[in-house]
Amino acid sequence: MKTFLLEIITPSKVSFSEEVEMVTVPSKNGLLGILPNHVPLMANLTEGELKIRKKGEDYFVAIGGGYLEVKTEKVQILVTRAVREDELNEKTILKAKKEAEEALLRKPTAEEFRTASALLRSSLIDLKILSKRKRFKQQ
Repeated sequence: MKTFLLEIITPSKVSFSEEVEMVTVPSKNGLLGILPNHVPLMANLTEGELKIRKKGEDYFVAIGGGYLEVKTEKVQILVTRAVREDELNEKTILKAKKEAEEALLRKPTAEEFRTASALLRSSLIDLKILSKRKRFKQQ
């Protein structure tokens, strides 16, 4: 099967750089599926779940907002965060989710509200990916 180079880059590291068969990303206009030989494209990405198909298997990555650039033989994804499913820790995520929910109940300032809301959103995305990972392992 044909493949292309996928690079996922955050401000602190290159999170992923491998040949893949397909990637699905959350964009401002909905999900985008990218296959080999896709037409060149640029898109704004939203925080959410990125799915990678590699050697017939699906892998998931929790991403922050950013940008996608599709070239003939390469796809670059520049995002604020990228956490692979094998890097997620359920206890840490549940703790962060609880802290965010508690912060939102305390009548936060505007800045505290934005911070807590962002933490809650990312925690919910991480939990969604963890639940998919558990389901795939049971099959």
